Parts: sequence; C-alpha cells; structure tokens
Amino acid sequence: MDTKKISQNCIHCGLCTKNCSFLRKYEIDLAEFENRDDLAYNCFMCGKCKIVCPQNIDGRNIARNMRKKIVEENKGKVPGKGYGGLLLEKRDYIFKNYKNVGISVKKNKKSVLFTGCNFLSYMPNTANELIDKMKEKGIGVVFDCCGKPIYELGLDRDSKEIIARLEKRFGDNNIDELIVVCPNCYYYLKDRISIKVVDIYTKLKELDIGKEINGDILLFRPCPDREKEIILNNIKNCHKNLNIVCVDEQCCGAGGCAGVKEGQLAKYMKKDIKNQARGKSLTTYCSTCFGFLKSEDINVKHFLTTILDVDEKSKTNSLLNRMKYKFYK
Repeated sequence: MDTKKISQNCIHCGLCTKNCSFLRKYEIDLAEFENRDDLAYNCFMCGKCKIVCPQNIDGRNIARNMRKKIVEENKGKVPGKGYGGLLLEKRDYIFKNYKNVGISVKKNKKSVLFTGCNFLSYMPNTANELIDKMKEKGIGVVFDCCGKPIYELGLDRDSKEIIARLEKRFGDNNIDELIVVCPNCYYYLKDRISIKVVDIYTKLKELDIGKEINGDILLFRPCPDREKEIILNNIKNCHKNLNIVCVDEQCCGAGGCAGVKEGQLAKYMKKDIKNQARGKSLTTYCSTCFGFLKSEDINVKHFLTTILDVDEKSKTNSLLNRMKYKFYK
C-alpha cells in the first residue's frame, strides 16, 4: 500500500474542522485525522472537507485508506459490530432480480432502469410509478446493489468482485445502458463499468415522462453530487424555471456507515437540517437522504415524487420493501 500521506500538503488552516462536525467533535484537522486509525469508521465520508480545503485534500480517501488497511490487517474482515446486516445483504445482493430486463430496443441491446437499494426502501410508491412509466416505453428494470457501501467499508476485494458480477449480469442480459436513480450509484458506477450510465432526470426528459416543476425550492444536495453537481445541473436543464436555495449541508447522517460509531452525531446532523428548514418543505434527490430526513419528521420531498406526482407520505418498512422486489414480475 502507498504510504505517502494524503494530507502531506495540509497548511492547518482549520477550514476542514470548521465545516465538519465529525472533525470538530475530536478537535482535529485532516492531517491529524490521517494518524487516527481508531476513527477510520467514524467519518461520514461526505466530502465537505475536500470542497472547502484550499489544498484539495479529500478526507474520504483518508478514511478509505485507513479502512482498507484495517481490513487487510484483520484478515479481510471489518472489525467491530454493527455491519453484519449490511454485509450479509450487500456483499452479493440477496434481493437482486434480473427477471424484468425487458425486450431489446436496438441491435439486440437493452436500456434498463437501475433503481439501487434505498429508492426501493424509502420510496416504493414512486419506484412503482417510475417502473410502470418505463415499461410503457419498453424499458425494463433490474434490482441490484452497486457495491458502494462495501467499497467504503474498505473491502476492496469484495467490491471488485461485485463490479465483475455486475458486468457479467449486464452482459448476459444484453444491457448496454443503465438509467440510474441514485446519485451514489451514478457516481460510483459511471467510471467502473463499461456500459453507458445516464441519470434518471436526463432520461425522463428524453422520454417526455412526468411534469415540469418550477418555483422556489429549498434544497438538500446529496453528498456525492456537491462537488461536480452533474445531476443537479441536469435537473436544472430539464426544469428551467427553478429558483433553488441550498441549506448548509454536511450529511443526512447515513454517509460512510459512520452512524454505527457516531449515532448521536448522525442525529445532530438531521436536527441541524430540520432547524435550517424551519418548517418549510425541503427537497432532495437522494432516496437515502429522503428516508433519513423523513425519520426526523422533516417535511421532505424528492424531485421524483414531484415530477411523477406521487404520494410518498405513508410509513414504510425499508427492509421489507427491498425484499419484495426480489419477487417482482
């Protein structure tokens, strides 16, 4: 493993600490964090530090490197308790379903909807409506996990095996385009798989599905899209009359599997967002953020529920929802 310090150019300006509740809690900056293996699994890996760092240092890479090292030293296992359910489900996604890939639409190739896990978990009504709309256009759906949570835990070999299995499944089913709903899946997969990856908003516009939204939006941007804003810009291009104001985000509390170690800090993050919203409706475009913020009784909407005009207010059982799609026909 490369022993070169990611934080070697740190100038100790304190901006990372000022903008990260995790670093503030332990009174450290990124350079000090890199020497704290004991905190490897406490980082939410939201990327806020990289956005504000004048030296472009990325705390996500620091955390990932430490986690990878710990896993290697622990004979390929994640140490500690709290990750068993995630590993059991997502190492080789137990609810995967490739029975609905649809018919070939061009030269024996297929474009399919890739929902990811938590879109099904927290937004089943929206998922069902979207799947039905896609079916009307001859587009099928696959239910699988991209593997990002496994990668973030430092399980390199497992995450590479997941990508290899995905590639084989896509190839076996003649899939050459993934229409991705989840921002995490989009950024994680787009440079790791050989087929085309397109975001759902671009495809909805192309297929003329859903209504155009406009007006004032108080927005919580999901972590993976904050630096490049590829998906947000695509949303803006599809919905020209939006006036977007962003809350001061760090994380919804779900990032980096850090809630296992930092449960109280995760709760603080949600409460901070709730205080910023001050009773106003908050919009996001990440289903995990939607589910986590909704659990804090925040009046939160997802762009897709608005575009597709779906009611997603009822309480749901996230595990049961994912499980149901294993048997979807």
